[in-house]
Amino acid sequence: MLIIRLRFVKAIVFSIWLFLLVVGCQPVTDDSVETEFVTEAQVTEEARSSLNAASLTLTRSTSQAVTSTVTSIPSPTSSPIPQPSPTRLPTETVTPTPWPTLPPDVAVNRVLSLLADNQNPDCLLPCWWGATPGQTRWRDIQSHLQSFSLQTYAYPQDFLYVIAFPIPSSISHLEEFHIGYTIDELDIVTSIDVPSLNIEGYDPTTMMTLYGVPDEVWVKSLDEPREGVLPFQLIIVYQQQGISFHYYVNAATDGQTVTACFEPGFVELENPDLFPASPIIYLWEPGQYKTIDEIARVPREIYFPLAEKSDLTPQSFYEKFINPDARPCIDTPADLWRDY
Repeated sequence: MLIIRLRFVKAIVFSIWLFLLVVGCQPVTDDSVETEFVTEAQVTEEARSSLNAASLTLTRSTSQAVTSTVTSIPSPTSSPIPQPSPTRLPTETVTPTPWPTLPPDVAVNRVLSLLADNQNPDCLLPCWWGATPGQTRWRDIQSHLQSFSLQTYAYPQDFLYVIAFPIPSSISHLEEFHIGYTIDELDIVTSIDVPSLNIEGYDPTTMMTLYGVPDEVWVKSLDEPREGVLPFQLIIVYQQQGISFHYYVNAATDGQTVTACFEPGFVELENPDLFPASPIIYLWEPGQYKTIDEIARVPREIYFPLAEKSDLTPQSFYEKFINPDARPCIDTPADLWRDY
């Protein structure tokens, strides 16, 4: 009887072991894992929906939203970021060290030296005293210029700085002259205005020898003198280089022809402040086209191409003026100026 019971117990134990073995080998689906994934995705989707509710309504399922999030990130090389031009954007924020202020007599000599150094190959126009329109930052040149100047006038609303420099009375009766520097919002010098002075070295022959055939030549005059003066204006323009020279001379007439001469070198004049030997120089960023009104900047003045008032073109004008055997003069019929 005892033996039968033991066998019965063993059978029951074996059956339980076999059942557990079979059940343990079956694949089990854990509903808690799926529920956890869906819940997490839904939470992520709800957070994204809250952040973008003002501009976006989500209509995708959880799996679509996840796929969209992954595939919408662009490749780092698919949209290259354009790099700024090194000549247009300032790269330093450090304030330049101020230059020491020069004594008055040294400052005058410094100005005269710079004016005489107009053929310096390291700073040909449109570079002027170390500043080149379109390239030089105002902060990089300001301290240097102020070290030998009299005063600086700032016009922030016009992006303009005007610096007064000392000059001998033989060059200007004011004993100072003002150079204007226009800048842009990036602190880059965009143009420079240099007034005319009673100084040699800037006559048309010298300037065209340096800079070649001009792109444009403009003139303006009268048919006869007014109060003993017959003003003649000549403007030489180099558009690609960003240079213009505006000359004023006292012309002569025989009643038929108005003749304006521009002799090289310094010429003693009775009215040197009315007709200075050097031109008004206007400099701007090379390659930017300027109209004659933008260059001359004299209200209600009308200028004419040289070819309309004479038999000279810019090319023949250049050839005549650099010819040492020809006088650097322009002849125009007086009757062409009667209405002006």
